[in-house]
Formats: sequence, C-alpha cells, structure tokens
Amino acid sequence: MASVTLTLTGMEPLQRALKSAPEAVNELAADAVTKTAFATAQRARALVPVRTGALKRAIDSAPARKTKDGPTGRVGLNTRDAFYWKFVEFGTVHHPARPFFRPAAEAESTEYVARIRAIGPQLERDLATSRFT
Repeated sequence: MASVTLTLTGMEPLQRALKSAPEAVNELAADAVTKTAFATAQRARALVPVRTGALKRAIDSAPARKTKDGPTGRVGLNTRDAFYWKFVEFGTVHHPARPFFRPAAEAESTEYVARIRAIGPQLERDLATSRFT
C-alpha cells in the first residue's frame, strides 16, 4: 500500500497571529475610543455657548485607558473653575438649558459605531499581511 506524507509549513506565523489577535482588537478599540472622545470634545467646544470662553477652554478629552471592561474614554473639564457647566447644560430655574455635552456625544455615536465596525476588516487585513508575525 502507498504511503502519503503531508507537511504543512507556515502555520507558526498564523498561530502567533491568532494568539495576538485579542491584543490587536483591544488596540484598535482603544484607538476608536480615543478618536471618538477627541471628536466629541471638539464638537462640544463648537456647541458650548461662549460668554467668557472659560468653559470652552476647559472642555478636554483624554486618550482611552484600559479597564477590565475594555477601553474607556473620557470627555470632560480640565479645571474646577468651570463648575457651572451643569447649569449651562441642564439649565436652572432662571435660565433655560443650553446643552452641549449631550448633543456632542449623540452626534458622535454614529461615527463611533462605524469605527468599532471597522475593527473586523482592519484585523482581517492585518492578519492577511502577517502584521502580527
């Protein structure tokens, strides 16, 4: 009876790539979160009502940081001097609300979803080009 021997070569790079794929997904997700946080801060600056400019200058974002639930972004204020942001955002008894954070976040939600959806194709491209080896 005839004997056939089959030898597969090149599997080691694929195995290494598949092992490092979760790290790559986390990196791509962190990038999406960072870009969205930055865009949300920019949009909030564009929407905030300006009287002195202090509140506008105080709006800031931070790069994504790793948490047990995945990357987390931050959009907020970089100083305590703009404590009155909540009165502008939500209004008071004497002044109507003039929201800027909430509309900025809502406007960026579609782009965020698009960035997260793009992770799959990006990961496929990286795997196909052996970026992980």
